[in-house]
Amino acid sequence: MNILTLIISILLLISFIFFYRKRNAISPMVIFFLLWTFILILSNLNLYGIYKPSFQAYLLIMLMLLFFAIGAIAYIVMSKQKLKKSGNQKSRKNDRKIELRYKIYYFLCFCIIIFNIIDIIIIIKELANDNPLWQIRNWTLEPFGSSNPILDRRSFLESAFRNIILASFETIIPPITAYYFFYEENKKRKYMLLVVSIVVLITSSIAGGGGRLGFIYYIGCFILVFFIVYRNKNSSIETIKKYKKIICTFLILGILFVAIYTIFRTGLGNIIKQTYTYFALPPTLLSIWLPDLENVKHTFGLTTFFGIHSYFFRVLDTIGLDFLVPQIYNDTYTHILNAEIFKQVGYGIGNAFVTPIYYFYIDGGYPFVCIASTFFGYLVSSLYENFEKRIDARSFVIYALVMYGVFVSFIRIQTAIPSYIISFILAIFLLKRQKTKNGKKEELNNV
Repeated sequence: MNILTLIISILLLISFIFFYRKRNAISPMVIFFLLWTFILILSNLNLYGIYKPSFQAYLLIMLMLLFFAIGAIAYIVMSKQKLKKSGNQKSRKNDRKIELRYKIYYFLCFCIIIFNIIDIIIIIKELANDNPLWQIRNWTLEPFGSSNPILDRRSFLESAFRNIILASFETIIPPITAYYFFYEENKKRKYMLLVVSIVVLITSSIAGGGGRLGFIYYIGCFILVFFIVYRNKNSSIETIKKYKKIICTFLILGILFVAIYTIFRTGLGNIIKQTYTYFALPPTLLSIWLPDLENVKHTFGLTTFFGIHSYFFRVLDTIGLDFLVPQIYNDTYTHILNAEIFKQVGYGIGNAFVTPIYYFYIDGGYPFVCIASTFFGYLVSSLYENFEKRIDARSFVIYALVMYGVFVSFIRIQTAIPSYIISFILAIFLLKRQKTKNGKKEELNNV
């Protein structure tokens, strides 16, 4: 089954590469199958003593890939039919201007930096007390209510502000910075956004105990905008060459930062091993969890979409109306937390990299894996095609969030994270649409 799953992934990848052709580099469908083909290749190697995934794990991965493709193709077919019925109408003109609410944007950036500095001071103290960096990072990932040196000093209001607003806002900083770096004509604004975003990125990584995913996401946003500028010929050849040098510089610096953090956390000789195990781990960890999931009560979508409903029930519980919180929510929350439990995976212990299938399977077994995969394939395809119809700051940020969700599919389904859902709302709020009417700008209320 492992070889068959890999072959199907390769065939789907080739099919979508052929379909999108010139848009391959920025197509989330191509990225999705490229990522999973890479994961399956590494998984089949079984290096460093990593446990070999079960037949069932590979079967479920194959179903996820197949039905994701079905969902994506379904939208493509339906959109083409709709276009034919409408008489092949011309695409909408980009007659709306997007303006960033700069004051709110910089205020939130300032809050992130201040809170990061507070956490960094605590981390320095803990390192001085001989606490290892991996332990400190685990503290930062623990849920509110846990007791550790980093979380103990935080009040409920601070934690709520951090988790609901700042964590969500931080996710849209890289795509906003990247878009305006290439498209903003005001150099002062452009470089101000760049400097502030880099300060946020570095302090957040240190405050998070050496997180590296933020650097990858940040650089990825710049690469995506560059591909769009290059493909659409939005700038002169000289300007594109200059941007190319900047992107290469960013890429080199990003690789250096990731390498340094990896060495600092795991040691000089473990870079290759950790890179391999990060991407080879998902099928193995899913396989280890599957026997435990066989007897759980299905949550009918609440686990997959935990990010949408969780804060509503948390508020009820916080204000003393816990009797209104159904038991199924508590079960769902337990499943979300369980994904962070460390399991023996052969070369050592691992957690979190449970894949979207973990959430789908809890919600409804095999049928829900197929249904949810189809839905997400359809949704990703539709959001991407809508982005291609109108490329502006807001649509790019939403597109970047979709690409981020696709990339982290080797870890989880991102809709289970509340801050991810709120990021879309903040993107719409902070990037307001305007159009010119009778010489005056008029803000649009509709999205």
